[in-house]
Amino acid sequence: MASNGHKLLFFFFFVILNSTVAGSAIANEGTSIPLRPEITTPEKPLTLTAAVRLAESAFPKVQQEQAEVRAAQRRVTLQKIREYNPESLISYQDVAATHNRLTQTLFSSPAIPSIGGPGPDVVHMNAKAFSAAGFIVDWAPIDFGLHKARIDLSKTELSLTRARYDLTLLDVGVQAAAKYLDALIMHEQVAVAEANVTRFAEFSKIAHAEVEAGLKPAADSSLADAQLANARNDLIRAHLNDELARASLAYAVGHGGELLEINPGGIITVTEPSDTQVTPPILENHPMALVGKAAVSIQIAERHVLDRQYYPKFRWLGGMNLRGTTFNTNLGDVQAPDVSGIFPVIPNWNVGLMVDLPFFDIIRIRAQKKVVQEQFVAARHAYDLTIQELRTDDVQAQARMRAAMALAANMPVQVQAAALAARQAEARYQAGLATVAQVAESNQILADSRVKQAVANVGVWKALLQVAAVHGDLRPFLTAADRATKGEGL
Repeated sequence: MASNGHKLLFFFFFVILNSTVAGSAIANEGTSIPLRPEITTPEKPLTLTAAVRLAESAFPKVQQEQAEVRAAQRRVTLQKIREYNPESLISYQDVAATHNRLTQTLFSSPAIPSIGGPGPDVVHMNAKAFSAAGFIVDWAPIDFGLHKARIDLSKTELSLTRARYDLTLLDVGVQAAAKYLDALIMHEQVAVAEANVTRFAEFSKIAHAEVEAGLKPAADSSLADAQLANARNDLIRAHLNDELARASLAYAVGHGGELLEINPGGIITVTEPSDTQVTPPILENHPMALVGKAAVSIQIAERHVLDRQYYPKFRWLGGMNLRGTTFNTNLGDVQAPDVSGIFPVIPNWNVGLMVDLPFFDIIRIRAQKKVVQEQFVAARHAYDLTIQELRTDDVQAQARMRAAMALAANMPVQVQAAALAARQAEARYQAGLATVAQVAESNQILADSRVKQAVANVGVWKALLQVAAVHGDLRPFLTAADRATKGEGL
């Protein structure tokens, strides 16, 4: 019997040693995690589609949501382990204490350790050695559906996390596309401002020639130079706005702190892209609606967990232990060597079934069900509000789309008229029928008209982007943008 006890003791220490080594390995796993992953700067100027794809892969919020989805997936596995993995415990004790004992009844307390077995014939304070080691397995596989309900709740939380990731992916893509279109407008403003500087520089030469020939007063050359300086100031401001817009674009695609170059291709000239959003949207499948639907499902899953909580819990227990002591009495205790006070050698085993039912929990469960029911009602109304918002946004986006296309169609007429007026003003000036101020005004109107044309042309794409965002799918928008960038939509 003592030999069996030593074998069990050896097995006990072997398991503890392996558990300690495994715990150390888990603690050291993944300690060197870079706080800022390295991001490679794009080598080529970005197209609209490339900007959106880059944002979907490099923007930190997207990567954060991806990690949270993976964590939620692992939580489902963790919940399965929690529900079906038996509880277990290995324990070893070595105690030096006196053994004066009375027969009495007390509630358990860590301050008053229990004393088993008979005590000595007289009270004394000599210390004895006591030791014990053992393990137990506690398994509760039958709980009337509570295990499955908790696992289903974790799966529902995973669905909510995925829906939030899809919504973040959509938001990031829309934001990147919007910032790209803003940068495109600034890019066109720089081109307009450069053309305006060129026109005023040419007019300044004409004014100086007229003054030198004695055909115009000297003040005209000064006024022409002033208008040229003003045009150059406009160009400086246009360059500033362009750099600010490209910096905002860089942040939107996950490259904050850089100035990215853009490659608009032919997108600025396409004012009537093919209507890729012809299919009526299913707003219930929009990522925002799916988030609301998942929130409702969580409340249903929590209520299902509560429905399964008020059942008895069946627990199967089994284990083995070793005991040792240097204390012996004359009442038939098994003789054990002195070393058993440190190394237990007397074995025992145990198996059993426990049925637990915390019957007062019914009060807590009923109260909690009322809370969950109200949360369910609130989540359902929030979902209904989301659907109404999406429907309203869809109507407004369609109206903006029609207005944007009408504005873009009318802008060439305005630009053409402004260009004609600018040429006529210069001709009238050379004929002595117009002043420098009139020429400057006509050229400024032409520059403003060209800027407004660029804004109107890009406004068509912004309106189309809003429609795609409301529909919850950027693929048709990106397909049209890709064709226009390559010149296929011309």
